Amino acid sequence: MQSSATILAEHGLDVRVLTARIESHEEIPGVTVIRSPDLFHPEVPMTERLGEALSFDPDVIHLHQVDLPDVVKALRASAPVVISAHVYAACPSGLYYFRPGQECTRAHGPGCMFNMTLRGCAHTRNLKSLPSRYVNAARRAEALAGADLVVSYSTAVDRHLAANGLVRRQIVPFPVTITARAGTGHENRRRVVFAGRVVGQKGVAVLIRAAREVDGEFVICGDGRQLEAMRRLARRTGVERRVSFRGWLDAEDLAQELADASVVVVPSLWPEPFGLVGIEALSAGRPVIASATGGVQDWLDDGVSGLCVKPGDTLDLARALNELLADPARQMKMGLAGRESVNSRFSAERHVSAILGAYSSARTTWAGHAQELGSSTPSSLTSSSHVGSSR
Repeated sequence: MQSSATILAEHGLDVRVLTARIESHEEIPGVTVIRSPDLFHPEVPMTERLGEALSFDPDVIHLHQVDLPDVVKALRASAPVVISAHVYAACPSGLYYFRPGQECTRAHGPGCMFNMTLRGCAHTRNLKSLPSRYVNAARRAEALAGADLVVSYSTAVDRHLAANGLVRRQIVPFPVTITARAGTGHENRRRVVFAGRVVGQKGVAVLIRAAREVDGEFVICGDGRQLEAMRRLARRTGVERRVSFRGWLDAEDLAQELADASVVVVPSLWPEPFGLVGIEALSAGRPVIASATGGVQDWLDDGVSGLCVKPGDTLDLARALNELLADPARQMKMGLAGRESVNSRFSAERHVSAILGAYSSARTTWAGHAQELGSSTPSSLTSSSHVGSSR
């Protein structure tokens, strides 16, 4: 949300951000941040939950991580509503796969309870949480259906939206969110970098097991509930001296880790909704090895900017790592191809063009709705309001 708001402000839009909590106090020119601690409290009157967010009559309202149908309905009375589907919002488990490489294609419905319970797509042993997960997914699906347009950032999430009957939708290319840095020493280094949450679906365990078959150093950048378990796994598999856990890094430190990598790896088990770290690595000129699932195939050209591997396959991942680590010249060639691809397909300019097109489509849809309410429609787009859970 912050990256998109910043880019829109840089292109001349007046952007207001309504959030329940503020995680960064960095001031961004052209972006006004409004905090509403009661945004997600249904017992509080809607006027208090929204506060002054609508006082400047926005031309469009863009929701991020807000899946409350009552909020969507209240906001849509004032302006067109666009919702960003960053993940598989209508999936009760949120993971949308059965086994690595076997993506789900179902719409939200009663069959989800059967699949979560008996086919294991909940990916949890806490079966008591399944009913509430199902209800929450239904609420999110209702919120999406109430929007004038749903934006996604990959063909994988777009397929999920289509499966759930959403016809007012559009794919918008994600922009790179960190400034790429230059790396050094690639000719004399065999360094594999992972960046992301250390949770089961990200495949860190697969990477650590693959490390047994690979001569190289492994850098794990990120934090998560499985961090200590992965430390223990590194010890059990005898690779702990070659695996370093860097924890959560700020944007600058992460950019340097990606730039210094021989190879950046995305060993996900689940269908990545997009895989942002992949385009960030490519923008730094480094090749990527990633699981062939989800949104990864929107940005990784197998054999050109990196290599695709079978999700969850330790030996296939080790083979690909050994192949690229042994060939610095090929690393450079793939990295340059990846950088060129990212610069043309995932630039800030393409993002802005697509998002403004999405706003225009939403305004067209909303015009009929506004006429029914007796409201007037804005003639040109000069402002937007972003609503999200945090900044």
